[in-house]
Amino acid sequence: MAGKAKYQLTAGTVLGITSTAVATLEEVDTASLLAISTTQKEVSFTGGQKQDIDVTVLESEEQEMENGLEAPGELSLSGNWLPQDEGQTALRAADADNSIRGLKLTFKSGATATMLVQVRQETWSVQPNGVATGGFTLRVKGKPAYATADAGA
Repeated sequence: MAGKAKYQLTAGTVLGITSTAVATLEEVDTASLLAISTTQKEVSFTGGQKQDIDVTVLESEEQEMENGLEAPGELSLSGNWLPQDEGQTALRAADADNSIRGLKLTFKSGATATMLVQVRQETWSVQPNGVATGGFTLRVKGKPAYATADAGA
């Protein structure tokens, strides 16, 4: 039995950020979101990595590891830098006051990824005869919530 390719299209993806601080993922679902997808070209997520604890003792026959505390995940946004963009302004405000914002990624299919984020870094670059580029590095607080397009149907 031959398989069929499975994929998630990215064209038409909408990325929104809360204009104010939030504390829970539920708040993100009910908040009014500022669009940031009209300036972003790439979103990259890296899940948290557990810091292993070596618990090997003299009597161990092999190295024994225990999962320790989980490090936070990280989200990188890169695209066109636009200082007056409402979404980018919200991210810079979150950076200034160290607040946690809600971020929601909605694919054209309706599938979503919702997460709480804290800004770690903003970068931008300008070059002659080009478009100013920029990005944000965000620390993901807790685990993202994922929903499929047919959730609740």
